[in-house]
Amino acid sequence: MVNGSCTYTPDPTYQPLNDPHAGEKGAWYLMTCPDAVKPGNPPIATTVTSEVWLATPPPAPVLPSPAVLAAEAQKKLQLPAPTIVSNPRPGLPQLVSVPMWAWTPRSVFTPVSATAEVPGESVTATATPVSVAWDFGDGSTTTCAGPGTPFPTGGDPEASSPDCGHTYTHSSGSGTYTVRATITWNVTWAGAGQVGAFNGMTTTASEQVVVQQSQALITGG
Repeated sequence: MVNGSCTYTPDPTYQPLNDPHAGEKGAWYLMTCPDAVKPGNPPIATTVTSEVWLATPPPAPVLPSPAVLAAEAQKKLQLPAPTIVSNPRPGLPQLVSVPMWAWTPRSVFTPVSATAEVPGESVTATATPVSVAWDFGDGSTTTCAGPGTPFPTGGDPEASSPDCGHTYTHSSGSGTYTVRATITWNVTWAGAGQVGAFNGMTTTASEQVVVQQSQALITGG
């Protein structure tokens, strides 16, 4: 049982000599209280213990509300930033008038959970990805309900992506365009007989992309 910052455990084996409380109503408890925190990585909390006589049992611990634990669980969520994948792949120039495919790996687009708990109660928060918003840096944006479609091996380079893609109409000149992907996550929680939801969370990543004019190839004579 917990009372304030100390923990009380009944100790029926404790029999002091000349027990001053012999015959009285009550019991001996082993009391454990925080003492100090020693520096380190991680820091180490130390405690002190002593035997105490209590005429009545200590009050039952007051558990935090499920919503309080849910907020702690949300803080523990470690959401991944999107990994930007494209065809042509990042690092290679995109071409004007040639479709660009953009997607993020499915391994990133998966639910993430974290749990906060105290003795007797626990709550789990779960973040579920629902969409990816793409900003292609030239004023064009699109939002996809999933991670996007990877470019198929041996696919037609002139084919457009069925969901998350873009075709540049102007080169980036001597500079670059910033391609940005933002995942939106729905966050819910459940535990201690209750359920709830938080405002959505987002994670973002960006890549610098060079866009060049495509060069026509003329054959014959």
